[in-house]
Amino acid sequence: MHEGKQPNSSADQIKTIVNPNISSENRVGKSKLFRGSVFEKLKKHRKRSRSDESKKTNKKRKQKKVYSRVPQIINLLRIDDDHIVTKNGVMDILQISSNDIDSLNEQDLMFMVYQNVRFLRSYSPDIKEISLNFPANTSVQQEYWQKKREKIKNPSLLKFIDRKLFELKFLEEERTNREFFLFIYADDQESLSERRRVVINQFRSSFPLIKLSNEKKRSVLFMLNNPNSKL
Repeated sequence: MHEGKQPNSSADQIKTIVNPNISSENRVGKSKLFRGSVFEKLKKHRKRSRSDESKKTNKKRKQKKVYSRVPQIINLLRIDDDHIVTKNGVMDILQISSNDIDSLNEQDLMFMVYQNVRFLRSYSPDIKEISLNFPANTSVQQEYWQKKREKIKNPSLLKFIDRKLFELKFLEEERTNREFFLFIYADDQESLSERRRVVINQFRSSFPLIKLSNEKKRSVLFMLNNPNSKL
């Protein structure tokens, strides 16, 4: 009787195919290279992009939830050439030039007081006087000393000019000026122009009024509505 091979013999078992050209060390190295390969970088980039997109969507959701009532509270609409448009009419801002009262004699001081009292008694429309602290502007002085410095070669004079520039920059960064402003109101532009002319004439001999640029008016309104902010 012919004898057959045993089915479970070791000769018939499938052996693991091993490439003799690749050692175990090379396999480990390849796995490390795969970890830092382009595919891994693409995976990380996709994860970051997804996280960034989720953050942006969360921010948009948060922004949508915030309800601002600033346009409802503030009465201002826009700034035109020579006036400011409000919800109830128009207005303008004039700066009151300040004087050193302590240096005046008693007669001049009483004259200024009487002029101011006369204006308050004769002018019936609404007005508002406010005072704000603005950063000191020393750009003109700094420009003057900078031009002087370019023409001088004496070391002692250069040291003096550098000291002056340092003081001016310090004043501009750390000190503020107290400025005073007058707000006038009207229903339309024509009546506002007439009231502006009246108040300028009334203050001419005591505390002259100065017309402001639109940029200065924006700064005044910003400081008035944001008292804890800086320009």
